[in-house]
Amino acid sequence: MGDLCLDFRIAGLVLRAVPQTFDNLLAVVLAAMTLLASIAAMIAVVVSAFLFAGIGTLVLRACKVQIDGKLERMLFALGAGVVVFVLLVTLGELFNNARTGVRIAVAAGAALGLLGAGHVARVCWFVYQAFLDLLLAERLVAYTIAVVLVLEGFAAVAPLIGSDALHYHFAAQATWLREGLHPQFFISHSFFSGMNHQLILAGLALGSEKLALGWVFLGGAAAAFAVMQLTRLWVGNGNWPWIAALAFLLSRVVLWQAAGSGAPDIWMTFFVAVGVLAILRARESASWGAGALAGLFVGMVAGSKYTGLSLAALLGAMFFLEVRRLKLIAPFGFTVMVAGLWPYLRNYFWSGDPFFPFLMTRLHPERVNAFTLASYRADTGAAGHYGLWQILKFPLFAGMNPADNGFWHMFGPLVLCLAPLTFCAIRNTPLWRIVLGVWIPGALLIGTSSGMTRFLLPLYGVALAASIAGAALCRSHWRAACAAACWSIAVALVLGFIGLCFYDFEPWRASAGLVSREEYLRDNSPDYTRQEFVNAQLAGKEREGKALVFFRYVYHLRVPNLHGNPDSSWAIDPKKLQTDEAWLQLFHENHIRWVVKDEQYPSPIRAPLMLLEAEGVLFPCASQTIEIREGNVIRGKPGKELITLGCLKQ
Repeated sequence: MGDLCLDFRIAGLVLRAVPQTFDNLLAVVLAAMTLLASIAAMIAVVVSAFLFAGIGTLVLRACKVQIDGKLERMLFALGAGVVVFVLLVTLGELFNNARTGVRIAVAAGAALGLLGAGHVARVCWFVYQAFLDLLLAERLVAYTIAVVLVLEGFAAVAPLIGSDALHYHFAAQATWLREGLHPQFFISHSFFSGMNHQLILAGLALGSEKLALGWVFLGGAAAAFAVMQLTRLWVGNGNWPWIAALAFLLSRVVLWQAAGSGAPDIWMTFFVAVGVLAILRARESASWGAGALAGLFVGMVAGSKYTGLSLAALLGAMFFLEVRRLKLIAPFGFTVMVAGLWPYLRNYFWSGDPFFPFLMTRLHPERVNAFTLASYRADTGAAGHYGLWQILKFPLFAGMNPADNGFWHMFGPLVLCLAPLTFCAIRNTPLWRIVLGVWIPGALLIGTSSGMTRFLLPLYGVALAASIAGAALCRSHWRAACAAACWSIAVALVLGFIGLCFYDFEPWRASAGLVSREEYLRDNSPDYTRQEFVNAQLAGKEREGKALVFFRYVYHLRVPNLHGNPDSSWAIDPKKLQTDEAWLQLFHENHIRWVVKDEQYPSPIRAPLMLLEAEGVLFPCASQTIEIREGNVIRGKPGKELITLGCLKQ
């Protein structure tokens, strides 16, 4: 009898251990699958870079552009390939079924890339052979760059948590894939989507958020090598070009942009740098193909962001000043328009304002949402007024807004510290003239028009390359200053690597599967628990209508929704929505069935919505106390909130 009882106790322990063992095994399997997915995404980014370069090789061949330097040729090929790819995706986006159209465009791009793959492979082999001949010191820095790229790339493919990406960089593209290309006045930041956003659209169309994030990271990696090539043209071969690339990759703002933000602005940095190189080559060759190639890169700068227009104008001015050949104006201007005009045409057809919403008061004053426009102007810095001293800080990347001291503003001190050596190294050569003609006036224009430090990112690559070159060129004249510069660079690199480890530690854990996607997003993604609540409550009711939500970040919502905070929703005009009739008309026209109240409605529209509740037109049908990150910031202070799903009376 005692043996029988012992057997039952052992059996009970075994049975209790089975579920725990199964859960542990399942966790290990899921972690391994996440790790493999992250590695696969990184491999896909490398393969796609190879295919982009293959497309670009065909473009260079068609333009009859001859470039002796292997690195510069690959940079031009990559840039031209990306331009052609995003143009194909833009055409695919116009299909009735946007997802299918974009997938066809991606397949066409891959086919073109394979046609030029043989040449790319040969160039890569020559680059590898040349790498083996480098001095040991150069190879060590190169290995360090490779390690940093792998670490940043692994962080980049972690689940998306970048605030602006959650609001519109990714959210708008996902909506267009679901619903087709149409104006999104409820997420009116979607009008800011430029040509670089087509890479995000393509990645999401293929069903891979990781690939879309990887393509954002690819822009940072490509920009680093463009910085290297610029530096090499000034100082020749040796350690300095490699150090310039490493300093760029370890800059705080690049860490954020390439490996965490989900914003494709980093591609502007690349296209400004290769635009400078292309203008230089057009000056030397004077061929129509070189002019057309330069126009492609300048057009991508113009089509990426509104602030890119001023930089593209400066690049165009330097093209005319340096090339001075009338026969190149037509191919240059044509390719600028081909590569950069689409976002402005789209905005014009949708709103009547190609620079929506900043010209609405002049072009269509009757349709202006004054509240949202004021919010946009404040958010972009366009409403601020800055003194001369503040504006003069911008070319040296020395400005910082203490009220908004984020990682995305921190360029590091190198450009400022090396400025005396840089300006002593300046010579009257075409490269110096082009770089200075874009860097200094461009930074001043950004400081005058917006005052936002992070908008300087497109100029950071050329400015850093010039700064490192200044330190290298002055080393034989000012030994003490050169020694100080070398120590400054070394300290900046060490601190940058420490910042990399600190900032990317959690993304590494998520990419490796050591923490689940849901747990990572709950801890780091603003508004994620709010979105979980809405997804859970409305699952299976997607065909019944849409939910109006007031929290800012909507990318992780899996049900039809509209963003209703007037701070960033042009469709919600507090001045026009003061009566029951106005709100009911809005609900009817936009098929809104539910209204989600997170703690309180936004103050400008709180009173009429509370009145709808009091009248029973809007009544609570579900509520829950959820955990949130107060302030909607990554790793913010934990808090609790009552969130309510309001149903409209039928």
